[in-house]
Amino acid sequence: MSQNQIIETPCVDICKYNKNNYCVGCKRHSDEITHWINYSDSMRKAVMQDLKNRKIDE
Repeated sequence: MSQNQIIETPCVDICKYNKNNYCVGCKRHSDEITHWINYSDSMRKAVMQDLKNRKIDE
């Protein structure tokens, strides 16, 4: 049995969305935020990796 690694949410409590539905705080799309709880660890890791280089308009 494998133990799941807990991937914390990247939320920084600045929940303001731009015109493309990206949060200007954590840079996640509204869909990523909504579905975060259901994502597998590998999906969460992929999103976290993508956020490092993600640029959004405010």
